Amino acid sequence: MKKDNYRFLDVIQETACAEFGSALEMLAACKSSNKESLAYGYFEHSKDEYFHTSTFLSLLSKAGRKYPAVIARKFRINANSLITKGYVSSEGYLIEKMPLKDFIAYVYTNELLAKQSFEKIFELVKKDEKDANQILKIMKDELRHHGMAEKYFLKYYPRLQPWQLKMYRIRETIKNKGRKFYDKNLKFLDQVLKPLYFFMAYLASRIILLIDINGFKREGINLMEIKPKSII
Repeated sequence: MKKDNYRFLDVIQETACAEFGSALEMLAACKSSNKESLAYGYFEHSKDEYFHTSTFLSLLSKAGRKYPAVIARKFRINANSLITKGYVSSEGYLIEKMPLKDFIAYVYTNELLAKQSFEKIFELVKKDEKDANQILKIMKDELRHHGMAEKYFLKYYPRLQPWQLKMYRIRETIKNKGRKFYDKNLKFLDQVLKPLYFFMAYLASRIILLIDINGFKREGINLMEIKPKSII
């Protein structure tokens, strides 16, 4: 199979990671909120994102069954991939590092960007009515989240100008593109360096075969009398 055929798996994997990361961010925001109404909004948002994650994992599993196991395994998702791909930071959640205004702006812009990404995914799955309907529902959720963030802005930050929100969006768009560029280069480096890793492992195995381990036997020897500089 050509690598172009794996594009769908790659897109769904990335999207599932993004949605899972968003769910964790919203849950962290919920736990840190002192306002009951705001905490409830974050919780509902987090619940939606977990549902979206489950949907994309289901799509990934369904698509993966069409490929050999050795290929499908490359698109498995684990918690560490959220950090390596940049969807969650090892230094803490966004709500812990951002002023509330910036965090709401982040939600405002990213929900709209996510909706645009899902429009492209919809084109990939529209032949399957069930899958297409699931993506349409997720798109509606993202627009609702975007609208909720906008409503919060208009209520608590009425002086915020439209151009400022546009700047937030441009910044997040650049970050998203940078994250994708980093991920592609990471995969490229993995392909380039993998033969080197195998070669080094081969050399190490040949060296080990030449070592006479009989000199390292310690049966019947008092280990306390062995010289401190001994490798054993």
